[in-house]
Amino acid sequence: METKTHRKQELEMPGQKAQGSAGPGNGSEKNCCPVNWVEHEGSCYWFSRTAKPWPEAEKYCQLENGHLVVVGSWEEQRFVQHHMGPVNTWMGLTDQDGPWRWIDGSDYEKGFQNWRPDQPDDWTGHGLGGGEDCAHLTDDGRWNDDVCRRPYRWVCEAELGRPTQEPPLP
Repeated sequence: METKTHRKQELEMPGQKAQGSAGPGNGSEKNCCPVNWVEHEGSCYWFSRTAKPWPEAEKYCQLENGHLVVVGSWEEQRFVQHHMGPVNTWMGLTDQDGPWRWIDGSDYEKGFQNWRPDQPDDWTGHGLGGGEDCAHLTDDGRWNDDVCRRPYRWVCEAELGRPTQEPPLP
């Protein structure tokens, strides 16, 4: 019982907001996101403030039992943009293994897409070797493919109620 009380106090510290609460008198707890994650439409999101290459960003998310964000709708796109601002931001879309695919298995072909005009283009003129196999949101929110080893900020997404750890400082 002492652990639950301590956890509740920790979540309710000034400046921090718990994303769920205990059920009414039955001892059960509503699913909630960890501290520093934001709940939205049944998922929890964590927004980086530093930059990493796509593979490192995805590994970071996996260590938190999540994945890079899968943008499935205009509404979700607006939510992510609102929290990230006008910066290049990795998302969980790649064609490293052939066709474009979402890393959570969502249907890419039938799903929401918001590419910039003439993208993806797998451009090779950047001088970094290889093509562009990882997708990111650009400063205006449209999508672009880029070299996976470029350092960009990123967003992790995890299912609401799935155990996550509080992310270490990147």
